Amino acid sequence: MKKLLISTALGSLAAVSAQPVMAQESDTPPVAVSVVRIDDADRDADTDEVWFEDDSDEAGGKDDAMAMAMVTAMLSSMFEAEPLTAEAEARLPLANSVAASLVPEGIYGEMMGQMIDSFLAPIFKMANTEGGMSTSDLATYTGLAQETVEALTDEQRAELTDIFDPVYQSREQAKFDGIISGVNTLFGVLEPGVRDGLARAYASKFEASELAELESFFATPVGAKYASQSLLLNADPQVISGMMDTIPSLIEKLPMLTESFENAADGLPEPRRYDDLTPSEQRRAAEMLGIDQSTLRESMAAAEAMEEEAMTIDMSDWSDEDLDAAADEAADEIDADSEGSMDSSEADEGESFEEAMEDVGGE
Repeated sequence: MKKLLISTALGSLAAVSAQPVMAQESDTPPVAVSVVRIDDADRDADTDEVWFEDDSDEAGGKDDAMAMAMVTAMLSSMFEAEPLTAEAEARLPLANSVAASLVPEGIYGEMMGQMIDSFLAPIFKMANTEGGMSTSDLATYTGLAQETVEALTDEQRAELTDIFDPVYQSREQAKFDGIISGVNTLFGVLEPGVRDGLARAYASKFEASELAELESFFATPVGAKYASQSLLLNADPQVISGMMDTIPSLIEKLPMLTESFENAADGLPEPRRYDDLTPSEQRRAAEMLGIDQSTLRESMAAAEAMEEEAMTIDMSDWSDEDLDAAADEAADEIDADSEGSMDSSEADEGESFEEAMEDVGGE
């Protein structure tokens, strides 16, 4: 359980911080990271971790740098803001002063670390009251079957934990503290960009006189206190607790949200199938895909049949193994259909000629 929670936290952190972090310059060579798929048979029953390998080497360094540059350029273009007007540019010095008060040095990492701590500390505390090493940890450590370890009582697991790893609790606490420290470090890297972006936003939304009033307010004792605490208050345990109290209401709204997603495209025409295309569109599509028209027709028909079949199957009680097997079977069927259709290219030439004549006649 603890591994799952820690892995989830790190995964969320990586997703949130990916774009700004990659935009920062660094003297450290980029590290190539590859995701390693772990088969179900090799994965702990209580964990769903994603493991990473460091594939950086001298030969791949240039490719990694190029890939990083491409991703950075793509994300920069995706999230590029409108340039400031001349008036906003003139207000930027005042806005910089306001932003510096609201995002003082070191505050952003502290805020995010406090937020992660507010979310995970109660869960971590609960996990550590379960009696030492989890069943999955014990099964992995001893090499025994999961069923054997699951028969242990909490007291037996606690005693085995003391035997195998007397400093288990200290080790787990050190890992948790490491997460918080890592969050502080990572988001500290983002802080200058946040401060700069906040200044530009204030310059866009506030007049010079309003910015001056804010700066004067932040110069007072209560204003200085507000400015230094405004970000941290968002991660305060009281705020997190209030947010958690609304989770039941949020869950009640999920079916409505799902329905709105499903009905969002109502009234729009369905995507066109192969036979809905004009002969020229069929030829052009096949040409761009690098296949003949017969292959495209049969592949699209197979995909449509699979989609219709999937809509009629109740998969609510399917296991992960069932889903994987069904996906593999479907992929094999598509491969088989594609291989068979490649033998029909000669017949397709005559068909293409007839369709071309049809286009000419239609014109």
